[in-house]
Amino acid sequence: MKAKVKVKAEKMSRAELIAKLKRYKFLYLLLLPAVVYTFIFCYVTMGGLVMAFQDYDIIGGIFESPFVGLKNFITVFSTPKMLHAIKNTLVYSSVGLFLGTPFPIMLALLLNELKLRRFKKITQTISYMPHFLSWISVVGMLSTFFATYGTYNDLMAKMFGDSYERVNILMDAKYFLPVIFWSGIWKSIGWNSIIYLAAISGIDQAMYEAATVDGCSRFKQVFYITLPSIMPTIIIIFIMATGGLVNLNFEQVYGFQNLYTQEETEVINTLIYRMGIQNGQYSLSTAFGFAQSFVSFLIVFTSNIIVKKLSGTGIW
Repeated sequence: MKAKVKVKAEKMSRAELIAKLKRYKFLYLLLLPAVVYTFIFCYVTMGGLVMAFQDYDIIGGIFESPFVGLKNFITVFSTPKMLHAIKNTLVYSSVGLFLGTPFPIMLALLLNELKLRRFKKITQTISYMPHFLSWISVVGMLSTFFATYGTYNDLMAKMFGDSYERVNILMDAKYFLPVIFWSGIWKSIGWNSIIYLAAISGIDQAMYEAATVDGCSRFKQVFYITLPSIMPTIIIIFIMATGGLVNLNFEQVYGFQNLYTQEETEVINTLIYRMGIQNGQYSLSTAFGFAQSFVSFLIVFTSNIIVKKLSGTGIW
């Protein structure tokens, strides 16, 4: 009897699946290119991880390169500069994660409070336009702005007179973290605020109306209605972002580095690039890429468990 019920349930589920595929065939068709792209470039290429355990020979390829076990991992982590690179990576990414997360949330809250729809659209459009610029373009713009005889130094010279000594802050390692942080905020704040605006738009307006009747100010409505309502979205995005603690934006960091700052501002990605890609040691770069991905997964997994116990909200 149970077997018959199970068979009927399977037939019904298959029939429902086929019906959904027919009903939403055009939506699935739109989704198909993204699925194919993800499968080819994210899953098929995972076979190349075998290089991390080989002494890869570019002529012999994956199938003819000899296996060396964990030798590449030992080489990577025993590199003298690696400890300093790991420290810089954790510092830069932690500052960006914990201090940078509130900015798009605040922008979304401010945009939500704007009453003039035209002004709101213009402001939102301007705020997320930098997202479409490449990091090389941003680096070029800031390099020109902070040049010794660039806009920044010209303004400072006019403010402080002849006593001001012109200096290019991009050539001083102590300014590297602020440059990385604020350029990242400027480039991503508008784009990252979109998901929070979407979450805010889904809040039941009846709660705001009831709060207004009770005499609750707009400021209090933000703290007692808006923020608690979008908190699950904030938590999920934060958990996913923790995976980037060991994986900084390579283009951003590499672009702002120069001969004067490279030694002090080396991070994991740039060090592996110089060790592995530039020197042709592809097994080393693959080994650390594999280790990075594994550590990122552990961080996300652990963060999800901790945050879910504290707040009851998690990715899974």
